[in-house]
Order: sequence, then structure tokens, then C-alpha cells
Amino acid sequence: MSVSCPDTNTPQRIFGSTGRLFRPFVRFSAAIANRFMRFSDATSAWQARLRQRRELQELSDHVLKDIGISRCDVFRESTKYFWHE
Repeated sequence: MSVSCPDTNTPQRIFGSTGRLFRPFVRFSAAIANRFMRFSDATSAWQARLRQRRELQELSDHVLKDIGISRCDVFRESTKYFWHE
């Protein structure tokens, strides 16, 4: 029983030697990866900002006086939305 092997040049004839068929998909997937990374960076910044504002609320009045801000400043900062700097 003999096994017939497909022509080894078939993928090159279909896709071209440089893979021109896949180039748009590579660009598209790079764009998606770029947007995902930007979104990931933004959410990381938002989480850090939210954590810092919560930690600021927990500081004592003595420590706040040492760093030169008042409880009113802490309230103003902590009531901002997490996406505002």
C-alpha cells in the first residue's frame, strides 16, 4: 500500500512565498494587541490611583500635617473619580 504525499509546494502556491495572505491579519492582530496594552496600562493606573487615595484617607492628622496637607485636601482628593488625575 503506497501513501500519496501532497505536493510540498502547495502552501507556497496558495499563500505565496512571503505569506502575503496573512499580512493583513498580522497588522490587525498587532493593532488589537496595542489597544489591549493601552487599556491594560490605563486600568493599572486607575487601580494605583484608587489605592493611593484610599491610603491617603487612612493617614492620621499628625502625618498629614507633616506632609503639609489638610484633612480637607484629603477629602477633595479622595472624592475624585478614579479616572481623574
